[in-house]
Amino acid sequence: VGVDGSPGSVAALRWSVDEAARRRLPVTAVLVWDAIGEPRSVFDAASSADRAGLAQAARRVLADTVAAVHIPDPAVTVTERVEEGSPVPELLRLAIGAQLVVVGKRGHGALHRLVAGSVCQGLVHHASLPVVVVPGDDDRPDGAAGAAGPGDAAGTAATSVAECPVVVGIDGSDASLRALRWAVAAATARKTALRVVHAWHLEVPVYPGIYGDFGSALAEQAQRTLNDAVDTIIAEHGGGLPVQVAKETVADSPARALLHAAAAAQLLVVGSRGRGGFTELLLGSVSHQCVTHAPCPVAVIR
Repeated sequence: VGVDGSPGSVAALRWSVDEAARRRLPVTAVLVWDAIGEPRSVFDAASSADRAGLAQAARRVLADTVAAVHIPDPAVTVTERVEEGSPVPELLRLAIGAQLVVVGKRGHGALHRLVAGSVCQGLVHHASLPVVVVPGDDDRPDGAAGAAGPGDAAGTAATSVAECPVVVGIDGSDASLRALRWAVAAATARKTALRVVHAWHLEVPVYPGIYGDFGSALAEQAQRTLNDAVDTIIAEHGGGLPVQVAKETVADSPARALLHAAAAAQLLVVGSRGRGGFTELLLGSVSHQCVTHAPCPVAVIR
């Protein structure tokens, strides 16, 4: 997990130790600093701006961040590592052999505030393993990310985060099938339900007279795609899944559909690449939009 002393990285570390407790795995907390004073927390904590002073401050910031996070299971070990360099390459190097790399949505450095240049987006688009991006408290709108359940519109009582489902987006691609496998395991570990969402959307205008027939055909194809994906995973589990599964097709763009579903989720899972041509573009991908705007943690699966 990447740490820089920011509230976002504290949330990422907290999420990491909770996940490590579920999986019975160790955590490596990594703070990467550079000689020009990034992240800002290290520069502010340094008694001198030379390399030795910055390195000492980096160790102190990391230790203070780890100390601020409650470890729910004494069997979970947290190893602290301080590295000099650029965050994305260093985190990717240290993540070799790991099961997950986790990072906060926003950090202290100026680059973290740039959508296309942030550490979380760099990891999402270059990591060869699953990446989980965790929002800090200041990234969540009021009432989002598990503060309420799917029945909010009907005025039902608020639902705790632990009771909220894991949401996964599928589109029939191999990447989304891998995301679905991962989401089943995540929901199983959390003892919660899985909500599988497939969005279909008319990308070009059509004449009103043929919209009904064309839309019906797309809706039927979307349902087949959704059913085929879930049936594939069910077959891999010997004919049944260990979690309750709700399937949903949505007549909307994938990003909007998933962000809407994420408002009542404890975790959103997406594949790193889908079927659409625009998914190859950094600024147009569904995973990019979900990481940038989702109110809950987002897992991007390779």
